[in-house]
Amino acid sequence: MAAATQLHLPPGFRFHPTDEELVVHYLCRKCASQEIAVPIIAEIDLYKYDPWDLPGMALYGEKEWYFFTPRDRKYPNGSRPNRSAGTGYWKATGADKPVGKPKPVGIKKALVFYAGKAPKGVKTNWIMHEYRLADVDRSVRKKNSLRLDDWVLCRIYNKKGAIEKQQPAPPPPSGVHKIECYEMEDVKPEYTAADCLYFEASDSVPRLHTTESSCSEQVVSAEFASEVQSERKRQGNSEFSYNYMDATLGNNQMSPLQDIFMYLSRPF
Repeated sequence: MAAATQLHLPPGFRFHPTDEELVVHYLCRKCASQEIAVPIIAEIDLYKYDPWDLPGMALYGEKEWYFFTPRDRKYPNGSRPNRSAGTGYWKATGADKPVGKPKPVGIKKALVFYAGKAPKGVKTNWIMHEYRLADVDRSVRKKNSLRLDDWVLCRIYNKKGAIEKQQPAPPPPSGVHKIECYEMEDVKPEYTAADCLYFEASDSVPRLHTTESSCSEQVVSAEFASEVQSERKRQGNSEFSYNYMDATLGNNQMSPLQDIFMYLSRPF
């Protein structure tokens, strides 16, 4: 209200210019060093401050604030702008929008402020619309000069409509690591009859495992027995090969389980 009184603005005055009005009637005149009828837009170096400090520097504004600011290069010989500002940085979002018809006279870019150092900054609710002139020669004019634009026009506002501060999250203390603990679910194992089979080299058939079994007994599951049979098929004409189709019945009959015992009795 104090700023509005100093500018001698009429009661009920509201400053809500369109994108084209901002570029044509304010930015173009500022870049051409022409007088603006009502100096309602402040001139500051916007990239030296955090966005929550800017409302107090504006000449006018309630929920959005306007500024003229220079723009510098990030690298001496490049055209990329330096987006570092205060304790954080501005990050572009979305595509650039041309302003003006039929020929664009300006370019509008939307940016979001992140508190902290890139690329691990904390996203805030502060938004900036940056307006720059189109078709402007931005090549290096002076040696060792970082100036990219003498003036661009910026609109600053908070999505929540409040002047809130956002501090970067403090890093964890050195040497401290976050450890997550999980409780192991107490699940009783389920056994089948095939899992309880065990046999010895002297046995001709497998026997069920009972509570009286000693610790030296070998317990073999049905899955292991199937793996042994598949292994024997891959070995082909090895010393353990056995053709069940040619086997003759009689006293010399050999069962498949005995063939497995012969394989198990050999060292791996």
